[in-house]
Amino acid sequence: MTGSTALHGAPDCVDRELAAVAARDEAFETFARRVRALSASTSATGGGRATAATPMAMTTAGEAGGASATTDGTGCVAVREAFAETVAPHSTADLADDEPLVETIAAELNEDVAVALAAETGWTPTLKRAVLEEVDTRRREVEVVRETLETERETVAAAIDEVDEILAWLQSTAEESLLQCDFETLRAKHDRLEGYRERLEELTVRRQSQFTESTNRYGPGGTRYRTVVASVYSARPARHPLLSTATRLYGICGDCQRTVRAHLTRRV
Repeated sequence: MTGSTALHGAPDCVDRELAAVAARDEAFETFARRVRALSASTSATGGGRATAATPMAMTTAGEAGGASATTDGTGCVAVREAFAETVAPHSTADLADDEPLVETIAAELNEDVAVALAAETGWTPTLKRAVLEEVDTRRREVEVVRETLETERETVAAAIDEVDEILAWLQSTAEESLLQCDFETLRAKHDRLEGYRERLEELTVRRQSQFTESTNRYGPGGTRYRTVVASVYSARPARHPLLSTATRLYGICGDCQRTVRAHLTRRV
């Protein structure tokens, strides 16, 4: 029974998610490096006004007032190609259908950036800065998710230690005949089972409390811990392996305790 519970499969799920998060962060890092390497420029020709294809957010005061973005769209093309080769595969890996690149860029960066890059009206310093700022934001979010997953890894490892201790004792006494046990031995078994039930109840309470925590290290308003963790085990039969294992084991200890209690009453 040891090692066969739903909880024992949880570390592998967390490790796979940690690997995916690391790969996503590396993709953003590579994308940012390629974006930084692309020179952005403006020219003093033309009116440089923001259009529907080039949102005002992508236009500096200087660009809007007299200096227009270089009309050469090769920089935007290069950024889209870099995104498609680095971030996009990680973003769309779980999608059943293909997604237009501009939609993926809008989802990962923002809609204004996606529109400006698709319009190819110019790779300006303002647009370059906007892209890199969005990448920095995404990488900070990835770091928060990584920290949450590492916390989850520590949580399930500690819970497995507790569960294994209880399972080992249950297995060690499974073949014992309670009829051969004296009153003191039975009472010791009953008390031990009561202690195990209390520990499992405390484990459940701690887990439920953990689920209400926010992943925002700077205060309230972040994603709930429960939301992040739920995605880790979404493909498994037990969506909450720690709680399901603790609840099941709590019931087993209760059944054993009732059996021991019945033998105790016969000794009185």
